[in-house]
Amino acid sequence: MFYSEEWIGNFRFVEYKEWNLEKPATLIVGFPDTGLVGVIGVSYLVSKLGLDEVGGIDSPHFPPIAVIQNGILRHPIRIFSSKKLGIIYTELTFTPEISSILIPVIVDYARIKGFDMIIGLTGIAKPNRLDAVELITYYVSSLGRVELLEKAGAKIFENGILIGPYALLLKEAMRKRIPAHVLLTESFLEFPDPEAAAVGLTTLSKIIGVEIDVGELLQQAEMIRLRARDLMRRTSQTFSRLGKDLEYSVPLHM
Repeated sequence: MFYSEEWIGNFRFVEYKEWNLEKPATLIVGFPDTGLVGVIGVSYLVSKLGLDEVGGIDSPHFPPIAVIQNGILRHPIRIFSSKKLGIIYTELTFTPEISSILIPVIVDYARIKGFDMIIGLTGIAKPNRLDAVELITYYVSSLGRVELLEKAGAKIFENGILIGPYALLLKEAMRKRIPAHVLLTESFLEFPDPEAAAVGLTTLSKIIGVEIDVGELLQQAEMIRLRARDLMRRTSQTFSRLGKDLEYSVPLHM
């Protein structure tokens, strides 16, 4: 039985299936954040594409938590893969202190594995979300303006403030010269938003060239909202520490 273990900083990366990437390869990251767009979207992506769970991440910095799914013990942060995709996904919320040391090692892991780019999926709080007829997906990139993302329908987010793990991801990727993009779909701030996740996934599918049928996600939206309430509550507690309510609210005019 295959088993590999590597420490990057104080984080233990475990792999229990061999996997090799074909170029170009993309790492997709999903953390609890605005509207749980990343968690809902990435979880659905894993299920819909039937991706293999190949490993996970653990650390003495994490709370003493064991994640159990279908009677099987899982790592707090899980790693999935296919030939050209990698997924790093968790439903756990981490303190800003843990995120600040976790994100750099995830970027290091992406570089070691040979990923060509990193994409984060999340939401952007939209005032009067209930009245929105059409949701827009914006992007922020370590490369600035990116034609590939705009052809997929994402609009560049020109001025504002990004707070939390995805801000760290972009800064660390830029420092280590790995292309990284964050897709931000208009969503509720503190309510699970499966519809926003579906819009973000549709844009993502065009970027990575993989068809993702979001029909089932939309059909299950109400059930997902109910199941995700507790996770959203825990995530909102972290928001208060981060000052997440200030995100995007201050335009920066140059």
